[in-house]
This record gives sequence, C-alpha cells and structure tokens, in this order.
Amino acid sequence: MLFISLTFIIFLIIIFPIYFVISNKFKWIFLLICSYIYYGFANPKFLIFLIISTISTYFVGIKLNKLNKFEEHTRKNVNFQKKCYLILALIINLGLVFCFKQINFINNNLSLSFILNLAVPLGISYYTLQALGYTIDVYRKVVKPETNIAKYALFVSYFPQFVMGPISRFNELHYQFFEKHNFNKEQFIYGIRRILYGFFKKLVIADRIGIFTTTIYSNYNEFSGTTLVLTIILYTFQLYADFSGYMDIAIGVSQCFGINIRENFKSPFFSKSIQEFWTRWHITLYTWFKDYVFYPIIFSKFFKKLHGYLKNKNQLISIFPIIIAIMIVWFFVGLWHGYQPHYIANGLYNGILIVIYMFIQKYNIFKNLNVYIKTLFTFIVVVFGIFILTVPSLTDLSNILHRIIQYPISNNILSELNMSTFLFYDWWIIVLGIITLLVVDFLKYKNKLNIQNIKLNFVIMYALLLAIVVCGIFGETTFIYLRF
Repeated sequence: MLFISLTFIIFLIIIFPIYFVISNKFKWIFLLICSYIYYGFANPKFLIFLIISTISTYFVGIKLNKLNKFEEHTRKNVNFQKKCYLILALIINLGLVFCFKQINFINNNLSLSFILNLAVPLGISYYTLQALGYTIDVYRKVVKPETNIAKYALFVSYFPQFVMGPISRFNELHYQFFEKHNFNKEQFIYGIRRILYGFFKKLVIADRIGIFTTTIYSNYNEFSGTTLVLTIILYTFQLYADFSGYMDIAIGVSQCFGINIRENFKSPFFSKSIQEFWTRWHITLYTWFKDYVFYPIIFSKFFKKLHGYLKNKNQLISIFPIIIAIMIVWFFVGLWHGYQPHYIANGLYNGILIVIYMFIQKYNIFKNLNVYIKTLFTFIVVVFGIFILTVPSLTDLSNILHRIIQYPISNNILSELNMSTFLFYDWWIIVLGIITLLVVDFLKYKNKLNIQNIKLNFVIMYALLLAIVVCGIFGETTFIYLRF
C-alpha cells in the first residue's frame, strides 16, 4: 500500500472520518490498529520483525529505567548492567538489519536468490533507528520509558512516518498521540494541501524525470557526455522530488490527524556549504547519527585521551580525533544505505567534504566568495555525491565518467533528448515542475510561505490536483529510498 496508490487514498478516505468521530481516548488505539493494518498489507510476515524490534526495545527501556533509579543509591555494577542491556538491544535490532541487508547483498552479487529468498522488511532501517534512539535516550535518562507496551508500539509503528521516515524522537512525538484531537478545518486543509503537493512532486516531477534517466542510464554507452551530465543533474532533482514528496505526504497525513512530525527537508539546494546541506537534506538521519554515533565517539574515554595527548601539538594535529570521528560516522551512514561499495564510497565522500569544509571554515578560506558561487559549488558537489549513491556500481560510475570525458559533445544532441519515449512536451513539464519546486523552496527558505487564506488554499489544491491528473505519470512505480 504505497502512498501513491489508489488503495492508500481509499484507506485515508475510510480512516479520516472514523478518527474524528471516535472518542479522543480511543484515537491512539485506532491509529495503532491502522498502522499495523497498513504495514501488514505490504507483507504480514514483516510484522514479525516490527514486533521483535518493539518488544526488545520496550523491555530494555523498562529495565534501564529500573537501573537508573537504582543508580541514585549505589553505582555498584549498575553502569555495567545498563551497558549490557543497551548492547543487547543494539545486537537484536541492528543484527536484524545487518542480516537482511547482508542477505540482500549476497543475492544481488552472488545470484543466490534460489537459496536465500528473503525480502528486506519494509522500513526496517528507519523504525529500527527510531526504536534504538528511544532506548539510548532512556539509557541517558533523557526520557522516561513508556510503561504501556501498546502505547509504545504506536510510537514505533506510526504509519505515516515509519516506512521511510522522518525518524522521530520519543519526547517530540509520543505525547501528541494522547492529546485531544478534535477536527480542525484549517489544519485539515493544510494537511490535504501538503499531501497533494507530495503527489505533485512524485507523479509530475520525479516519475517523469525517471522516464528519461532510466532510459539514459540503462544504455549510457550510446549517449554523449552532455546528455549524461544532464541526466546526472536531473536525477538529483528526481531523487529530491521523490523523497521529499514522500515526506510531504507523510507530514500532511499526520497533520490531518493533528499530529506534527519532523521536517526532513528544508530547501537543501539553497545551502551555501556541504555542512549546511546536511542540516537541510534527510535531516532526521543526519541528526540521528550526530547525536547517537558522533557524540558518543567524541566523548568516549579513548577519544578524550587521544585529544588530551594531541591538544598541545599544533592546531592541525589537535583536531585529528574529530576528523576520525567524522569519517567513522559517514562510513556508517554509507553502510546504513547498503553494503555495496558505492554506498560506502558515498559516505566517505561526504565525510571528506565535511572535513575539507571544516578547514575552510577554520582558516576563513573563501570568506569573501560570492554567496551565489558558494551555493552553485555546493550544488555541484552534492550532485556528484548523489551520482555516487545512486549509480548501480562503481564500475558503472567509472564507465559513465569515462564516457563523459571521451565523448563530451554530440553532433545530434536534439535526437538524444527527444526520444520515442520522451518528447519535448515532457521537457516542458519537467522544466516547469523544477521551477515550481525551486520557487516554493525559495519562499520556504525566506520564510515567506505561510498561506492561511482558506480560499487561496482551495485554489492551490485545485491547481495541484489538476496538474496531477493531467501531467502525472501513473502506473507501477515506487519510491527510490525504499531500497535503503
């Protein structure tokens, strides 16, 4: 039941009225039932792994809370026990992710699907991080654990966001489930508008670009460097429209329920540095790794000792521990996407860029550089990073780069762009779609997109619906980030 399917639309049409009719004290139970129905619709077997993740982190959270209380009186063996329980939760949950991704990697590379015929459970990479974030927060005494396992299960499985994120924090999302949520016309309209904008991004922009990029990438040896460069740039917009479109639908659906979940994108293409970009793109993943991987590494005993040893050396050597921590984190970010070498290469590429930017910032290099040049340069390095992430393999990456250098210009570029499956009519839609995307993002970037007029919202919704019906690409399609 993908967000862009007719089944999902019918699902929403059924549950929205029921949600606002039933008593407030039963709304969270209804959301829990809907979440498990939604997930079970994809594959009932996947529910087993969702339940394992929920139960393991729930009981570990309860045990950690008991040890936290005991710790106030005596520290004897308590810290050791807490670490053991935390490690147990990490082993169970990350172990499942590792096993399934390892099996997927083996199937893809060694053609053993006839032996290992197991699909990666939908959303396991996302709800696992969310559940482990909760466990770590209980370990750190940042939050009190939920004692009702059904209420905790809703936090892990809340259907608008657990398949592809955003990755929510317990202290931000959990309490909202149990507040009073009476029907709010303005909020519901904003939610529907956000949903329609997500559909517009996905069906009109991303999937139409996808026709072109799929054709080019599947036969890249037949096209010139100019067309390949254009394809790489367009794929960046395709990925953004695809992924942020999903987020718009997720946030919009949740907003209709009266529940606010985290933004995952904030006008990323207007970033002036790679560091700023990662505070605007896939925000919840970046902040999760920062809070739960980077900081524990930096503040670990080993790194504290290493920093203490190097701090009296020259400035370049003294920041060496931070560089190591950054590269470790981005290695794991790459690994989170998958075990293929190009995923690891993408993670290390981003880590290296952030380290370079750290030196640029430290020594005020390019401080007088024009802001538009900074934005353009950031966009270029981001495009190449997404190219590394989404290309099928490092071999394909090398071959495409070689083709770009060897055959940079075509004598018949118009025929390459105007194919039987992709006409100039499609180019007009893509250009107008990308312009719309960037204008809306720019208005958000400048905090000038706060449309409260109800009539104007209806006009926007009608325009979006018309664009989707007339220009949308319908059929068998999925979201790109579901592969991770």
